[in-house]
Amino acid sequence: MPELTPNTSFPSRRTRTARPTGPKRVPWPVFILIAAILFAAVTVIYPSFQYAGRPPGSRPQLVYQGEAHRFPVVVEKGEAYVPLSFIHDKLDPHVHWDESGVMAVTTRDQVVKLKTESLTAYVNQHPVDLQFPVILEGREPYVPASTLETLYPVSTRYSQEYGIFLVRPLDIPKTTGETRTETILRTKASPLARRVAVLPAGEQVVVYGDAARWLKVETSSGLCGFVPKRDVSDLREKPPVAEQPSEYVPAPLKGEKVVLAWEHVHKITPDPSTLGEMPGLNVVSPTWFHLADTPGEIENRADMRYVNWAHSRGYQVWALFSNSFDPERTSVVLRDSGLRDKVISQLLIYADIYKLDGINVDFENVHLADGPYLTQFVRELSPLLHNQGLTVSIDITVKSSSPNWSMFLERDKLAQVVDYVMLMAYDQYPHGSKVAGPVSTIPWTEWTIQKTLEEVPKEKLVLGVPFYTRLWKETVENGKTTVTPTALGMAGTGQWLQEENVTPEYQADTGLLYAEKKAGNHTYKIWIEDASSMKKRVQLVNQYELAGVAAWRRGFETPDIWEVICETLGS
Repeated sequence: MPELTPNTSFPSRRTRTARPTGPKRVPWPVFILIAAILFAAVTVIYPSFQYAGRPPGSRPQLVYQGEAHRFPVVVEKGEAYVPLSFIHDKLDPHVHWDESGVMAVTTRDQVVKLKTESLTAYVNQHPVDLQFPVILEGREPYVPASTLETLYPVSTRYSQEYGIFLVRPLDIPKTTGETRTETILRTKASPLARRVAVLPAGEQVVVYGDAARWLKVETSSGLCGFVPKRDVSDLREKPPVAEQPSEYVPAPLKGEKVVLAWEHVHKITPDPSTLGEMPGLNVVSPTWFHLADTPGEIENRADMRYVNWAHSRGYQVWALFSNSFDPERTSVVLRDSGLRDKVISQLLIYADIYKLDGINVDFENVHLADGPYLTQFVRELSPLLHNQGLTVSIDITVKSSSPNWSMFLERDKLAQVVDYVMLMAYDQYPHGSKVAGPVSTIPWTEWTIQKTLEEVPKEKLVLGVPFYTRLWKETVENGKTTVTPTALGMAGTGQWLQEENVTPEYQADTGLLYAEKKAGNHTYKIWIEDASSMKKRVQLVNQYELAGVAAWRRGFETPDIWEVICETLGS
């Protein structure tokens, strides 16, 4: 120690060198100690697996396409069951749950029906044994995993260790890889995010997203989260295991425009020997089948002589099936799975007996609430008719605000499952109209095509054209005008013009010839359908590249009409 002398002095407190005023530095040993304590605390609070916070004994978490979903999973006797709501939301928006407790799944070529608590399913109306039934929990149907894999292109895995039920689609491509080193799977793309698990080197993963330096992945056990991109190698794109189903294409008319005429059959089919030549025609649709009074029964007016005549001329026969335009009768059948099956079975039998080539569905005057059930009926009908080699078409009305005559039609969904959609572009001014007007102006017809193409693809849309018009009689009495319509075919129109010595004039706004005649307090008005109007309608088919023409109805036309259709279509 240095010796202190009287001259030795210490700087006063005021004169000492000032120290920095910033925060005090923590010595490295202390920092390491604090970090170790925090890590131990986090490890205790958040163990290596905290996937979705699943407490022991809780229901398995459903994982689909790299995401954990809130759909509950039921496990009974070792079999996992998924709720119908998951199937509807993620796999099949068209899966149908019937009020009678039947689940219906429709594909391109199959209709599968499963009843709750039953070990018998029906595939295309043929019984098939099941290992596990569909069950109900509350009001929610649950489907066993083994059945799910049969119905849809998916694979499933139930991991008891992690409490995960994994569903993987097989019909889409996927990117796969494997961890190059041990890495931590985290809930978010951040090194500070909560840990899900520690993945060993060589862990196979499916990649569902790319976030800067992170990859969103899913393991074979269903664990999903984010890992550093640098920790994953051997990334490769793998094609789908299951092929996407191809759309049904009706072979007999492939590449050929439809030229159809509806044959109105009130009670007895017309004698085919009395029918003349119809050049260019390739399909006839007799109105033969109708819903009967007895639920599930079909009224049959078919005639084999007519089929033989049509086939001898090279025409296909697409028999029309209507709901008799009775909304109550229709509702009873559509809402009952068993009655729908019964109707479909009869149509299949009749199609076989009469050697039909197709069925044309014509359901009109249907309750708005029954619209989805009509869609389901057509979804169940189409695969079975297709399997029997038949073409399926459906008639639709023009869009309007009428619930029973327009709004009930789910045009977009119907177009997905049928081969052709017939747009009945007529009755702009229907029989019950309070004012006189044309059956269908040319501008209005074009508008109906444009509106329908918003929901129906052009290659399936067939333009319905009128072979008829209406002669309107306006009567003025006591200052009040009433109208009375009379339907006329083309020949009848010409006869009236000749008898009344009336010369029609062209109306630019309607695109039609128009004539009227006054007689006392009556005024007769008529908008004329003839070769010139038909040519304009068929030109719209060409302009919008539609699938063809359908005419209501045979017998109302003049002979020259067929030549006009044929020449304008270029067929």
